Amino acid sequence: MKVALVKNRCSLALGGSERYCANLARGLAARGHEVTVIGQSMDAVLQQELAFVSVEVPRSPSWRANRVFAQLCGAAADEGVYDVVYGLGRSFGLDVVRVTERLQAHWITVNYPGLLGRWQRWNPRHTTLIDLERSIYNDASVRRVIVQSSVDARLLSELYGVSPHKQQLIPNGVDLSVFHEGVVEHRRELREELGIAESDLLLVFASMDFAGKGLMTVLEAMALCEDGRATASPWRLVVLGDGRRSRFERRAQQLGIGQAVWFGGRRRDITRFYGAGDLFVLPTVYEPFPNVNLEAMACGLPVATSSTAGGLDLVEPGRTGYLVDDPADSSELSACLAQFQALSAAERLAISEACCQVASARPFSATVTATEAMLQEVYREKSRVAGSATA
Repeated sequence: MKVALVKNRCSLALGGSERYCANLARGLAARGHEVTVIGQSMDAVLQQELAFVSVEVPRSPSWRANRVFAQLCGAAADEGVYDVVYGLGRSFGLDVVRVTERLQAHWITVNYPGLLGRWQRWNPRHTTLIDLERSIYNDASVRRVIVQSSVDARLLSELYGVSPHKQQLIPNGVDLSVFHEGVVEHRRELREELGIAESDLLLVFASMDFAGKGLMTVLEAMALCEDGRATASPWRLVVLGDGRRSRFERRAQQLGIGQAVWFGGRRRDITRFYGAGDLFVLPTVYEPFPNVNLEAMACGLPVATSSTAGGLDLVEPGRTGYLVDDPADSSELSACLAQFQALSAAERLAISEACCQVASARPFSATVTATEAMLQEVYREKSRVAGSATA
């Protein structure tokens, strides 16, 4: 098949959906498909392997840039000769679209509660994105809306009236050649670098969005673990990512845990931290699917996350990690930390092994296989309709 993937940025150097696009494009190409990426940028090394159609979005306010990008990508898709056009984000001219970004109609509700949220509905950026999502997901030419989790499957129906029959769940996969239990070999070395004792319990937090992913809740939960203790709490925290950190550093100092928190910035060696950690924490308020949760679990690192985001489908409380119902409730997260702290070494090992088992059932190759099957099915449907029209 001739497949076009529409994505703003396709990059192995970035995480999340940008890396997902790169790995999916490579996976489909390796199976003999002719893959073209339509977007604003793609790694030079990928351009040696894949066709790339560049779209140039003029400088403009973000609300307008999003609509122009969707229009330009739609025009590029119409100009090309493709069997299936698959959008990994908001664009026109698609046969299939994947819910990659947060659903904006829900995001403004959870990120701007109360009166502020009602005012935000008049913000041009939000109104544009909501209008784009509504029109794209309900476009008659879009044959499938791909979801990453049960959370977004429900929200699509509730917010935009997208029929469950039009939706298809394709779970995210993980590159098990990169993320695996063998990274535990870095545990002692990295802990020595950071001055963390083996008896300490190390939390790992990784995100570029410190506020939205719940870092403040993590800090306050750690502080609650300190209260009333005759000895210092064993919890330590490493924060990875280039988020705005000043107010979180100040808050850690105010809470009396400044010395227990280390900000490491964006790291290319994140697997070393997964190998050195004891628990991954991401009480995110909402997102389709946090890939870092799956990466951590593949490395044998249990996850404490929220039931309000796509990570819900991964975590079985007590077996592979913990779920909090309110991402802003530090006492709820603190109780999870206390439960983990009370476990014996054998019980922690059992959780770690269960995480590896769950992740091993989600190799990225399975994502490519499911995506390939879906695209082939859509191509057959289009061919039948085209045949009927010419008969």
